[in-house]
Amino acid sequence: MKASVTLNPAQFADFCEKKFNLNSKLGYHYESMSVCILDCVYSLRAKYDSMTVPVVDRYAKVYMRNDRHTGGDTVSMLISNIDAAGGAESFADKVLQNHQRIGGLLKSEVCYKLATYLKALHIETIEDFQSFEPQELLEIVIRSVKGIGDAGANYLFMLAGDPNRCKPDVHIHRSIKDAYGHDVSNDDCQLVFSQAVDLLKHKYPKLTVRLLDNIIWKLYSGK
Repeated sequence: MKASVTLNPAQFADFCEKKFNLNSKLGYHYESMSVCILDCVYSLRAKYDSMTVPVVDRYAKVYMRNDRHTGGDTVSMLISNIDAAGGAESFADKVLQNHQRIGGLLKSEVCYKLATYLKALHIETIEDFQSFEPQELLEIVIRSVKGIGDAGANYLFMLAGDPNRCKPDVHIHRSIKDAYGHDVSNDDCQLVFSQAVDLLKHKYPKLTVRLLDNIIWKLYSGK
């Protein structure tokens, strides 16, 4: 486990300004909570473009008129679609054509459990997710789903529109290591990203933690 350390946010801000185009635009945007769940879970420990995007597109082809960016596909609809397909295993086989596992579970099972937990909180849409209070409780519920972890919880909030989070995955940790010469904890990743964005805001007013995460991810993943 990486120990918490004191970091100079100006050092990371300077690193980002020299290495990245901070005027870039966000590379993803969803209008339906169902695909936020699918993208979140199927992005974990997977190659995004070759594994995650095809899964979301297969779902959209069957249930969303082949448009993963359209609105109106709710949490309950995802649950109903999985049930109608014969359950999570059959859904993974027939619809998503992906049998990846995380935490020992099929990712389709993780999606189903996450969806049922959100439905229990009366969250159906991205707007419901954004307006739920307290957000701390929502985060606890999401993290209680086996397989989600820090990266998954933060990424789901990001997909649902939270501009103040980063997903502490391998690419984010690599950028931290390149900037400071050593890695840090997931919590420290979030802290240094937030502080660096605060320092850069005066020059890049549209920059957010979520956008910086996306900019870094694109470069480090080679996209």
